[in-house]
Amino acid sequence: MYSASERKKHLKSAVVFGLVASFFGASASALAVERATLQLATIASPDNLWYEAAQRFSDGVAERTDGNVKIEIAHSGTTGSVRESVEALQIGANDIVQTVIASLEPYDDIAAIESYPYLFRDADHFLEVFSGSLGDEIYQEISNKTGFTLIGAGYRGAREMASKRPVESVDDLSGLRIRVPEIRIFRKTWEILGASPIPMGSGEVYTGLQQGIIDAVENPLEAHLRSRYHEAADYVVMTGHVHSAYTFLFDNARFESFSPELQEILREEGRNAMEWGSQESLKQIAELEAELERLGVTIIRPNLDEFREKIQPMVDEFPHLAPWVERISADT
Repeated sequence: MYSASERKKHLKSAVVFGLVASFFGASASALAVERATLQLATIASPDNLWYEAAQRFSDGVAERTDGNVKIEIAHSGTTGSVRESVEALQIGANDIVQTVIASLEPYDDIAAIESYPYLFRDADHFLEVFSGSLGDEIYQEISNKTGFTLIGAGYRGAREMASKRPVESVDDLSGLRIRVPEIRIFRKTWEILGASPIPMGSGEVYTGLQQGIIDAVENPLEAHLRSRYHEAADYVVMTGHVHSAYTFLFDNARFESFSPELQEILREEGRNAMEWGSQESLKQIAELEAELERLGVTIIRPNLDEFREKIQPMVDEFPHLAPWVERISADT
């Protein structure tokens, strides 16, 4: 039996030992994840929800790694065009790029599947595919073919057209000069539909509309407002031709250089951030239409069956996508 003074002494020793063990245990946990500062490039500006999604990714990773891993956001396209930002991943000038999946199409056609026209029926179909096993297969195939790791699928909404002239039917697209991203599937989509696509970086679009270099541009509605298309184009044509997604891109070699623990944290926090972005985007879509109308835009809803019918030859342009198109179309 211990005396009262001896019990007090042993208790004090146990508390000290526990604090020391706790300290070293916490240190060991932090040290299990290496220190790193990563640059994330995005065209989103600080007032945009996708910038906030990127910030949530950064905050989540910092919290999970006890501050050992910091993600610094280079926003508003400060690292160059999307193509230049993705190329910078391969030389280490960027560590992460937030962009659409189809930005990897120059590396392999498989990445174009996300932007294949009239493939996804609606937002629910899109989210069902990319949150399930089929989405995992698609991402793995893209990674194998392109050399990039993709994390998360943030639903941006359907891509719609901002136009300086009304488009009531697919025939009205004849001769329409429409800006498209520097991605082949977008160019082919509008060629087949009868328009005259002009590849152009996003930073040139507003001036192009103002100066009459282009007649139209297509993007999700949040991008219409962010880029102020309404100041130069009086119409929004609800073509809904692509249900678009953002993802976080890493160069495969760079991602695989991280410890398994950090890789898992990046995957989990990246998915969490994109899931948050998807839900916020879905909440905003109706509000975005109303805001555009308040700003004086005329919303046009053409018969999309005409568009779907005319786009059928697309499969001949991308034969390697046919099996994926069939699987996604059949997914319910």
